[in-house]
Amino acid sequence: MDDPNKTQPVQPEEEELTSDYANNVLFVGTIWDLKLLFGELSATNKGVDWHTSITLPWELAKLMAYYLDINLAARELTHGTIRVPESMTPPEPPPPSESENNPATQRLVSFIREHRQKFLKSMK
Repeated sequence: MDDPNKTQPVQPEEEELTSDYANNVLFVGTIWDLKLLFGELSATNKGVDWHTSITLPWELAKLMAYYLDINLAARELTHGTIRVPESMTPPEPPPPSESENNPATQRLVSFIREHRQKFLKSMK
């Protein structure tokens, strides 16, 4: 039986949508939600031309991460490993400063390091 609280996605008409390209994304989190700013690297102004902002509740951001992982795995299973240039590899996070030396910050830095190692391993 269908859950009456669950909404079914409706496919929008193609002409109702805008289409943009982005090769950069900036994440801005607040207590309430996550804002994604999309832009394109510009050779003329030697920076990123930011053009689109989408704000999501954290619950949707988490669901998106789940479905993004599935889509990436499907793509790699079909077409091979997606290679990210070494110059774009996420850097090692710096150690927290003395003022940030609390258990939550330590756990976050540890998570980032582990997540980065998982990412690097996926590139092999």
